[in-house]
Amino acid sequence: AAAGRVVFTQICAVCHKLYGQGASIGPDLTGSGRSNLDYLLENIVDPSAIVPEDYRVSEVELKDDRTITGLVVGKNEHTIALQTPNEKITVERNEIAKMRQTNLSLMPEGLLQGIKEEQVCNLVKYLMTPTQVPLPQASLK
Repeated sequence: AAAGRVVFTQICAVCHKLYGQGASIGPDLTGSGRSNLDYLLENIVDPSAIVPEDYRVSEVELKDDRTITGLVVGKNEHTIALQTPNEKITVERNEIAKMRQTNLSLMPEGLLQGIKEEQVCNLVKYLMTPTQVPLPQASLK
């Protein structure tokens, strides 16, 4: 599980929080159904299978022909704030030509394809662990 925490920090913590550590772009995983292996794997392998409305990607077409894809993280009568995988962008509403919410997740598919099988197993072990585990000694140096 400790080795899986390292993998989580490198791949998942960019968007997800677990045990108070990580980013808040995607859902906080601390309270989710991580003890259910089928649920866990489905969400990792097919992140767009079941997406809560707050985490569905919106496509915003601007009047200057640019398109921004991201999560709507804030809005008021004048602006919309979108969180893309890389940055938060605020757009003036009067610059928007068209906006639609998709059924897709911002989480990309194929995240596990670039890592070794042992790392995948370690990650799953860590995600299923009900309490935080220490980092391995080698990664603390």
